[in-house]
Amino acid sequence: MKRMMTIAAVTACLASAAVANDTKGFVGLNWTFGPGASGLEGVFGAMNYDLDPDGDIHGAKLSLHLGMGPGPVQGKIKFAGVAGQDDAMAELGMGYGSRGWFGTGGLMGKHWTVGGDLFFNGGWEGFGGIHSLKFDPPKAPLSPG
Repeated sequence: MKRMMTIAAVTACLASAAVANDTKGFVGLNWTFGPGASGLEGVFGAMNYDLDPDGDIHGAKLSLHLGMGPGPVQGKIKFAGVAGQDDAMAELGMGYGSRGWFGTGGLMGKHWTVGGDLFFNGGWEGFGGIHSLKFDPPKAPLSPG
């Protein structure tokens, strides 16, 4: 647990260094599935991003995932870069949890997410869920006319 806290602190520092114009906290609920896990996990995180008037978005997301209920889902932390549009974006990153280091990837939109984790020591885990993030593009400046 102490090692996970150290990784979380380092990752938070890296996430805060990302150039962005807004940061939002979020909560979520995922259903995980795969050969080593199946169950619910609560998600708590923050996303630092830049969003232009056309809806183009890019940034970084840091999230803590905690198993809920009787399933074998364990805690993990993820750091991912995101890019796309405000209503659907790709995410790609890395994480660490009770099963070791892993790569993570997926798609995220307004209030939904799907994806998977590929563990470096073998195995995989998929997930689908809901979250509280919503993005509203800034209004384009009025051109003098």
